[in-house]
Amino acid sequence: MFIQQAAKAIREAELGGPLTTIDDGVLTGYSGEKLIGALQRLCRLHDGDPTACYLEIGVFQGLTLLSVAHSMPSMPCHGIDNFAFFDPDGANLGIVEARRAALGATNAHLINEDYEDALQDLDRHLEGCRVALLFVDGPHDYRSQLMCLQLALPHLHDQAVIIVDDSNYAHVRQANRDFLVTHPEFRLLFEAYTRCHPQNMPQHEHDNACKGWWNGVNILVRDPDGTLPASYPPTERDRTLFENDHILHASPAAPFLPAASGLVSAIDRLSPIAFLAQAAALKLKMRGTAPARKGMYRAMNTGSEGLPEAIHHHRDQD
Repeated sequence: MFIQQAAKAIREAELGGPLTTIDDGVLTGYSGEKLIGALQRLCRLHDGDPTACYLEIGVFQGLTLLSVAHSMPSMPCHGIDNFAFFDPDGANLGIVEARRAALGATNAHLINEDYEDALQDLDRHLEGCRVALLFVDGPHDYRSQLMCLQLALPHLHDQAVIIVDDSNYAHVRQANRDFLVTHPEFRLLFEAYTRCHPQNMPQHEHDNACKGWWNGVNILVRDPDGTLPASYPPTERDRTLFENDHILHASPAAPFLPAASGLVSAIDRLSPIAFLAQAAALKLKMRGTAPARKGMYRAMNTGSEGLPEAIHHHRDQD
């Protein structure tokens, strides 16, 4: 049975890490060795299936995409990224292309688009294939996480596995749980977490995370027969943070609130110097923002200016 094979592949990844070894320095990035090993082994379950392909959302510098493509040269491997984040010098696209050439990974294909645009027009890129393994490692906000799963759903293989990286984050786990609740034909097969993000760990813990699952992982599998019991990643019943989204979006200061979090942190640390520095930086940011990006009202900004009063999308037949 496929689910048993998938579970075995995950256990083997925990014991053995990556399937193939690539010379040091050719591939670098932020992923754990067990995670890479699981991606490779789960793809191998579809070896010989000409309809199966691999898809990941969030390529960065190509570590996972090229690790999978290198281990599965017969499988089309697609990576979606418009390189809008974590790329201040605009170098990541060139890095991925150079590494792909160095490895001779001609089966690795870049889709240089926003994830929503790419997923809504995915058939154009897949050329008849179905996504046997989906790796979600793109934007980590709640909406993006959930939309990645929802938009990919029509393109998934009958025996599809979904791996969601960075599942340590509470909002990522919430998106995964909400997807599982609304799509009961998928079940949670495996989950792993660490006590914090690896960047906040002492060196010995950080090294273990690099050898393990990095920043938490949830692995989902299509299970229409209900072979697995219904289970969900741990989440908080308190939805205050999600409910606060409405207040934040409707605030006239919405474009500046992420930067303003530094002010709150400085107050919490009782650091007047840090507070003044953060306030000065925020003021500069506010001055450089176009007026159209600022809310017109002191509260309850709707963003509905210029919308029509009424549109009837159903027309009566004469």
